[in-house]
Amino acid sequence: MKQVRQYLRNGALDIGEVPIPAVGAGDVLVRSHYSFVSVGTEKMKVSQARMSLVEKAKQRPDQVRLVLNTLREQGLVATLRKVQERLKAPATLGYSCAGTVVEVGSDVDEFRVDDRVACIGEGVATHAEYNAVPRNLVVRVPANVSLEAASSSAVGAIALQAIRQAKLELGESVAIIGLGLLGQFLVQLCRANGCRVIGVDLDPGKCALAAENGAEAACGPQADEALHHTLRASAGLGVDAVLLTASTKDLGPIELAAMLVRDRGRVVCLGNTAIQLEWRTWFGKEIDFLFSRAMGAGINEPDYFTRGNDYPIGYVRWTANRNMQAFLDLIAQGKLAVPRLITHRFPFSEAISVFDRIASGELNQAVGIVFEYPEPEKGVFELQPRTLTFGGEQPRGAVRLGQIGAGNYAKSMLMPCFPSLADLSLEGICTTKGPNAEALAKRYGFRKATTDAGELLRDREINAIMVATRHDSHARYAALALGAGKHAYVEKPLAMTEEQLAPIATALAKRGADGPTLWIGHNRRFSPLSQRALAHFKGVEVRQVACTVRSAGVPADSWYQDKVAGGGVLFGDVCHFIDLAIYFAQSLPVEVAAFATPDPGHREESWAITLHFANGGLGVVHYVCGSQKGLDHETIDILGGGRSATITDFRRLILRGGAGGGMRQLQPDLGQKAMLHAMVAQFSRAPGAVDYTDSFLVSAQALLAAHRSIVERRIVKMEPRFPFGIA
Repeated sequence: MKQVRQYLRNGALDIGEVPIPAVGAGDVLVRSHYSFVSVGTEKMKVSQARMSLVEKAKQRPDQVRLVLNTLREQGLVATLRKVQERLKAPATLGYSCAGTVVEVGSDVDEFRVDDRVACIGEGVATHAEYNAVPRNLVVRVPANVSLEAASSSAVGAIALQAIRQAKLELGESVAIIGLGLLGQFLVQLCRANGCRVIGVDLDPGKCALAAENGAEAACGPQADEALHHTLRASAGLGVDAVLLTASTKDLGPIELAAMLVRDRGRVVCLGNTAIQLEWRTWFGKEIDFLFSRAMGAGINEPDYFTRGNDYPIGYVRWTANRNMQAFLDLIAQGKLAVPRLITHRFPFSEAISVFDRIASGELNQAVGIVFEYPEPEKGVFELQPRTLTFGGEQPRGAVRLGQIGAGNYAKSMLMPCFPSLADLSLEGICTTKGPNAEALAKRYGFRKATTDAGELLRDREINAIMVATRHDSHARYAALALGAGKHAYVEKPLAMTEEQLAPIATALAKRGADGPTLWIGHNRRFSPLSQRALAHFKGVEVRQVACTVRSAGVPADSWYQDKVAGGGVLFGDVCHFIDLAIYFAQSLPVEVAAFATPDPGHREESWAITLHFANGGLGVVHYVCGSQKGLDHETIDILGGGRSATITDFRRLILRGGAGGGMRQLQPDLGQKAMLHAMVAQFSRAPGAVDYTDSFLVSAQALLAAHRSIVERRIVKMEPRFPFGIA
């Protein structure tokens, strides 16, 4: 299928051929008939992408802060990789479309093939021939509403949500500053709500259109004229509410809003408007200032957006989906005239030139723009590939890799190492989004790109699978790979429950001497500093390992913190240090005691985990979130037999006792590259290669024991069920 893609590095746009998206259990696959262009939002995205790096940094100081934090914690090389990956990755445009259903997920029972539907959502309802959209962001289109009109549902839902935030009542007066598409919808919706409407815009044509749509008056932003119309419509009191849709760095709109609103009135901001509230005016009138966020409740919540869990109507009346339904019902009832707002229609094939014209200002007079998609030949959907293959035959290595998933960590820390792995050949890559799979396949030289993980699991040429998806799917893909006779590399964690781990254990128990092996992405044990530290204790028993980690933590809205998808920092990062303690102890853990405590804000947790080893030694992981400023990020202390080793931030190693000495590195080396070399050696069964399968399985068991200890508030005894040889 074809899809519009944009590259943040230089702002380049193209319409590329990509695999159709994967359809999850709660998704609806829709063939686009129309997609709607949000002129203001998409102009901003296209224009920002075409800025220089300095200009981009000025526009997004929040992203600059994230980069600086990464630089402090991970060093220059890792930071540059992450920034470069972000700049190279393709982004999609569009968040509102309409079409017909061609496939539904296994959990979806409210839609059928050939249903006419409208779809919303950034990254899911894009400018593309096909979109896989979560069920809560899809609504059926009434029979008397055209798909062209329905394609504007996202903007309509945004307008409705703003009216609900403003709490407009029958008979109230409202001023709308900014009469683009969103403003025009607001004019009609406010009129349908029984309100008197005044419109304000720089463009006389848009003012005239607002008057046609029901505004009592519409004028330019000159204060005297706007105030005159406002006072006339409000019996001299000022309007009850102002809806602010203008996108500008000028303070004029916010100052005008304060002038037009009555005493104790409401101002609701929908646009990217410069905001500086002049104290005397806002305090003097006691004005309520509100934001209206997107299309309604749930649009930013993973449970609603991704997993399709709805809010009971008795608790949340207006979700994003219900706002969409209400908008389409108003069109069906004749309360909204959408066609007069669609001022430009273009074939989808001309999308790139249209965005160029939007960015240049040539289409500034446009109100509504739609892309029209050609009617396909009958049965063409069945011919749409979920897999694209690429020409060129490169020699195949002993390890023929299929990769499932490509998150930020994999793209910035693992995949850049692939070219240095001589015995590795890249066979296929699978991501849920076609543009990502296609772009990564071309960049790294994979033979094929797909959105169907089963394609890689079935491919007999592939003998190893790398799983770099979100945590909740790790164990499932690992078990499928091992069951298919393929080696499995799994980003940590291997599993989040004992039930998830069981099929993996079963698959490994059935393997023969030449059967598949397992790898978990615990890279720190492969750091040159870790290797040197362990060598310092050769012939001496390690008695204590203490890992102290001071972390900035992970934002509460990150998928890492989601209980289903990520499981929290314990599963995403603390597990590294459980593995590291086992590695240095060179002994089986037999008891695990763990405690977790939330910080005062209840957004993050800190952990204290103690492992008692069979040889009598102890391992302690002390992981603290939110207390990292001015302190070393990671400190590892290993002691035993009159010797000690201290690793600090994987830049510095100090050895005492024995031969003594140490190591220093300019940049931290967390061992990713060395780990991948060891993985290839294990999977290819190279002479002298170590099989780490059993060692990693014990680490996975210890992580689950720590989690159980926290939940059950007791010491958990471990009886590893696997042969164990420390490697």
